[in-house]
Amino acid sequence: MTLAYTHFPPGYKAPQKSARLRAWEGPSPYYKNRPLRAPRGADVLRLLRKPITFRNIPRLEKVTVHTMVSEAMEDSSHLHVAGMVLQAITGVRATAHKTKKAVAAFGTRANQYLSLSCELKGEDMHHFLSKTIDIVLPQIKEWKGVKGSSGDSSGNLGFGLRKEDIALFPEVEVNYDAYPPRMIPGCHVIVHTTATNDRDARLLLTAIGLPFYGKQIN
Repeated sequence: MTLAYTHFPPGYKAPQKSARLRAWEGPSPYYKNRPLRAPRGADVLRLLRKPITFRNIPRLEKVTVHTMVSEAMEDSSHLHVAGMVLQAITGVRATAHKTKKAVAAFGTRANQYLSLSCELKGEDMHHFLSKTIDIVLPQIKEWKGVKGSSGDSSGNLGFGLRKEDIALFPEVEVNYDAYPPRMIPGCHVIVHTTATNDRDARLLLTAIGLPFYGKQIN
């Protein structure tokens, strides 16, 4: 009863509302005995994106760790060391990818293995992100964070790690002598989320602990 009560001060007069449906006006004989027309502006514009509720909160989907080993064109041992490093820091066996065609400008040949990637999901994904954010990134000197323009406008954000940064992972640091320093590769980390735009994905990663800097593009 309290929620349904509406207070009107003394002397209040409710404004007159025009008829919702409109009549057909004009001399045309087709307007006679026709049902009333719908009001102007009856069509409601749809929202550009659905509002975020507890039912559709963006969440992490998977993480892809990728590295390009250009030195493997001359010596394939660089590719083997890079695969061992990626497997050590992610806990997932690395998958090698070969080139589709030869490119003379880069000196690559067709069907030559030059890159590696690891796809993390579930517990492996959360463990890798927590290790990267809590242990590795705080040790990087003068690290500003992830660039605000990073993203593909579909909720996927990425950042890069240099060779020196990969050496800060506990699995590599404790067995540093097992990996030749000049063969430790850098890598790209792509975080895939269920968000539909970069703004929501950035809010999710910020809540996890990943900082951003610079101009942010939504």
